[in-house]
Amino acid sequence: MASIKDNHDTSRDQYVSHKLYLEKRAGNRYYNLGYMMYKEIIATPALAIIGNLKTAIVNFNIALLFNQNDVDAKARKNYLCDTYGPNGTSIIFTQTDINTWKTEAKKQFRECKC
Repeated sequence: MASIKDNHDTSRDQYVSHKLYLEKRAGNRYYNLGYMMYKEIIATPALAIIGNLKTAIVNFNIALLFNQNDVDAKARKNYLCDTYGPNGTSIIFTQTDINTWKTEAKKQFRECKC
């Protein structure tokens, strides 16, 4: 039984169009894929290899292309970049890698939008 103190925002359940709903759903899928890899990297730092970091960052970038206001994807991507990127404490990838991964994310995003 719902009470008047529920904080559920019903506007989140409403979409302007079916296309927008599908885009939000696709963005959430990519976020979830990135988050699963992120969670593994955080839990087991030995898994912080370039392939796993690439997977997480590319998926977060795609989620951000679907929804540029996704604060969770932004924060997790920034954490990985700040920790393992060119200015991080454990440098595993370079700025060139980041740029390449952004390009790859844009390509996958365009293919997904068609």
